[in-house]
Amino acid sequence: MGAAYVLTGSINQACTEAATSASVKEMLAQSSQADVMMAPAADMFEMGVRVQVLKYGTMFAVRARKLYDLYREHASLEAIPVAQRAQLERDFFKQTLDEAWASTREYFSRRDPSQNEKAERDPKHKMALVFRAYLGLASRWAISGEPTRKVDYQVWCGPAMGAFNEWAKGSFLERAERRQVVPIAMNILTGCAVLGRVAALRAQGIPVPPRAQRFAPRELTEIETLLRRDS
Repeated sequence: MGAAYVLTGSINQACTEAATSASVKEMLAQSSQADVMMAPAADMFEMGVRVQVLKYGTMFAVRARKLYDLYREHASLEAIPVAQRAQLERDFFKQTLDEAWASTREYFSRRDPSQNEKAERDPKHKMALVFRAYLGLASRWAISGEPTRKVDYQVWCGPAMGAFNEWAKGSFLERAERRQVVPIAMNILTGCAVLGRVAALRAQGIPVPPRAQRFAPRELTEIETLLRRDS
């Protein structure tokens, strides 16, 4: 298409060089194309804006949606029914909602005091800040690999990750610890070039054997040899 570069997102996040935890990389390496879903975005929570996240191995998306539903249904934290409040404190925040608000208020006292002032006037905004705090922490837990919070990991991910896993299955790239940026990039670029040539040949009516219509992942040394031979 004439692009000067090719940019991948979810796939790079699973590489060994990515600044996220080994647990997240393993989860990404085992996911399928269907293992993603939409969840509320922390920075635009009140507007209902959603982002695509991994659902394999984590309950974050389901819990984040629950928080948004509660936000829409109730005017304040105090208005949340006792049973649901207990579930939030036990499973989501692992502390009382009063304690969750105290830590959230302390954070905004340093970051943006005006948010606390608004929360004191508007109980619904206070609820939004507390719920947004969970969403924000969920991504930090994923990056640091906090073992006690694995079920709450927020990992931004698209179906391309699952498609890559299907393609890499049975090859050296199947294992998370073997996924490095350069070999992956070279395999994707070389594979695209090969399949582009196959498409051009087929468009001209030239028969192409089935085995030539698929490019399987290859070690970097094999690709370098292939490119030297091709040039």
